Amino acid sequence: MNHTLLSKCANTAIEQIQEFMQEEGTNNTLESIKQQMIFIRDNSQVGKNPIHELGNDREFTYGILSSREFASPKELELKELINNVSNLLYSEET
Repeated sequence: MNHTLLSKCANTAIEQIQEFMQEEGTNNTLESIKQQMIFIRDNSQVGKNPIHELGNDREFTYGILSSREFASPKELELKELINNVSNLLYSEET
C-alpha cells in the first residue's frame, strides 16, 4: 500500500469537503465522510493500514453515503476524490 499517496488523496478529499461545507453548509453525511477521511489520512501518515486499524467488526461507510447523497456537480467532484481514496485503500486488499 502506498501510504504516502493514500494520505495525500485523503487530505485532498478532506480539504475539498471542508471547502464545500463552508460554501454549502454542513450536514451529518458530510461530517461523517470527513471524519472517515481523517481516520484514513492519519493512519496512513504513520504507515498503518486504515482497514486493519478500523477493526474486523467495523466498516467504512463513506462510499455508501456519498453514492446515496451526492448528486450536484460539486458533490460529484467530491465523490470522485473519495473514490480515489477507495481505489488506493482497497486495491491492495483484494
